[in-house]
Amino acid sequence: MRASPGVPELSVIIPTLNRGRLFHDSVRQVLGQRFPDFDLWLVDQSDPDQRAANEALVAELGDPRVHYLHLAVKGLPNARNEGLARARGRIVLFLDDDVILLDDRFLDAHVRPYEDPAVGGVTGRIVERSVRPNAKETAAHISAGGRTITNMWGTERRPIESCKGANMSYRRAAIDEVGGFDRRYTGTALLEDTDFSYRIRAAGWTLLYEPACELVHLSAPSGGVRVEDALRGETWRFRNTAYFVLKHRGRRAFPRFLSTFGAIAAARAARWRDPGVVTTLAGAIRAGVEDWRKGPDQALPSV
Repeated sequence: MRASPGVPELSVIIPTLNRGRLFHDSVRQVLGQRFPDFDLWLVDQSDPDQRAANEALVAELGDPRVHYLHLAVKGLPNARNEGLARARGRIVLFLDDDVILLDDRFLDAHVRPYEDPAVGGVTGRIVERSVRPNAKETAAHISAGGRTITNMWGTERRPIESCKGANMSYRRAAIDEVGGFDRRYTGTALLEDTDFSYRIRAAGWTLLYEPACELVHLSAPSGGVRVEDALRGETWRFRNTAYFVLKHRGRRAFPRFLSTFGAIAAARAARWRDPGVVTTLAGAIRAGVEDWRKGPDQALPSV
């Protein structure tokens, strides 16, 4: 199936926040792809100096496929939604701003699986620079206790429970069914990609892991949603996971989550020799519960 006249087959969206040269390299690699029918949306949340550098890059490229948008408000789910509200491709691909594409047919590899009308989303092989798999086989899901289970190093195509944000695409028809990314996920350890994927699957679509869509994820130590403080990172993880569990599994699943994450909190307090860690992380869980009580915030903006 081809896109309608004047509508690209594929729209690529790259949100970015203070990533400098890594972002510029990622943009150039996308534009160097063989795939003939795509446009590229750069959703920039960077501070003034980096914003100026990014705008200069766009001007230097002079490529009509490139569209640039700067947002004053930072937040990855919101940035994805702003891109989604503008992109018109039949398929929409999201990439992180610190990736290396390993083949100039990467975009084509994302599009081909959509020949199957049941496929609503595709995620590819992610070679992580620093993160290691915690599952033996290809996997991306949230365990019963709330742990993120992932192994994106597989070499065989297969159905999967969730796409991963650094390297994921969705059929526009599936997106139209479920809306946008949920802005309740904040900070780091967001889970907004998993939340979105679960909603796509709940609508009856298949998610597919396609190893031919391969990239290296550099997990740059600064910029983006990275935080240097370990406790702050855990605070976001506890908050976002509490929200995810309640949203997708309800109150009955919450005791198991509390047991699992209570043990994690105690282990962190012992490792960091700070009993106050438990209180801090308990507060993060309460914040996630409060977010759940407010309801999701996943409507796409009007543009």
